[in-house]
Amino acid sequence: MLVLVVLIAVVGVELMQLTGKLKLGRKQVADLEAQSQQITWENEAMRSDLSKAGDMDFMLEKAREAGYVFSNEHIFVDVHGVGD
Repeated sequence: MLVLVVLIAVVGVELMQLTGKLKLGRKQVADLEAQSQQITWENEAMRSDLSKAGDMDFMLEKAREAGYVFSNEHIFVDVHGVGD
């Protein structure tokens, strides 16, 4: 009888550990799926940008977003209100 109780206790502990590992594994899968979806969206955005590589207006917009300017341009920074 004692052997049976010990065996049931050991099996119960093992099942609890396996359940915890299964939950952790499911969370990792969900996290990786979300990460994969995010990367897929980023890739689609990059493909869209790449398809517009010949469009000069698009290229100028991207360059301006990156902070590039033409050599004959001047950049003015409004510092009014900074440090208030």
